[in-house]
Amino acid sequence: RNIGYSDDDAKIMTRVMMHAEIHGNNQGISKLYRPQDMGFNPKAGPLKFENETPQSVVVNGNQRSGMVALSTAVDKVVAKARATKFAIAGTYNTYTSTGMLAYYASTVAEAGLIAIVMAGSPEMVAPVGGKQAVFGTNPICFAIPGPKEGPLILDMATAAATLFGTISYKASGKPLPPGVAIDKDGNPTTDPSLALEGAFLAFGGYKGAGLALIVELLTQVLSGGAIPGGGGPEAHVGTGRKWREKSWSNTVIAIDPALLMAPDRFKARVQEVCNHVKNSGPRVTLPGELEIKRRDENLKAGGLNIAKGLFDNIQALANTKAKL
Repeated sequence: RNIGYSDDDAKIMTRVMMHAEIHGNNQGISKLYRPQDMGFNPKAGPLKFENETPQSVVVNGNQRSGMVALSTAVDKVVAKARATKFAIAGTYNTYTSTGMLAYYASTVAEAGLIAIVMAGSPEMVAPVGGKQAVFGTNPICFAIPGPKEGPLILDMATAAATLFGTISYKASGKPLPPGVAIDKDGNPTTDPSLALEGAFLAFGGYKGAGLALIVELLTQVLSGGAIPGGGGPEAHVGTGRKWREKSWSNTVIAIDPALLMAPDRFKARVQEVCNHVKNSGPRVTLPGELEIKRRDENLKAGGLNIAKGLFDNIQALANTKAKL
């Protein structure tokens, strides 16, 4: 609220960030290390719904929080998919992070629907062979209902490093792993500060860069956000056309498995496959399993450990009105 958000928007943002923090994901309260990254626009207006049909909608964020816009899109898509078995929604015209995509995907999957959630973001990731940022970190998340422990969730960035993950490394004074970032001259670096002036790399070389491009096309392009290019100087983390135009996009898809088979049969088959994967070796973990373990440990402990630098920044933010 000290940044300027309404009580309702602040509650949504708190839920999203704390969901990530409790699950040990770096999309949590590290976002408050630099309050400008969650900046409030005093000219922001109410959300607008565009191109709406029984199966689709575009949410114009009107410069509101990305978390608020995507949460609204998820509510819309769940209601539409329950009625029509398939729905898709896009968001644009926001310029703050939407946070951990598993938060949104789990909402869809807990309604018995298959979820695909993608998030576009401004220039932070260089293509293979490039030295300037073109793609966002462009995460993609799948959530599959069925397992008795809850939906199976795969939530992954297409980048080898993320903005708020790198900020977390900087806050804790730790170096980045090698091979995840370059400085502004294109040289490999493990210094978080230099990486934040340069670009991150896609995970897995060409495969990760290819997936980053696909997410770019299905979010920033399809849902109406800003796209890279447009001339101007080289783009690095914090600079480029998408940063200037302040319009990040997301796309969420909900599919009712009843389109192809009885939902109970689908869930039973999902459980059977997951059991087989788990039983294939003594150290096998399913996607999201470690996050569930961290969540349970944190809830049992009743507290969270955070870096001192992050704690100090949050305290300062809580005690003063931020001018962003």
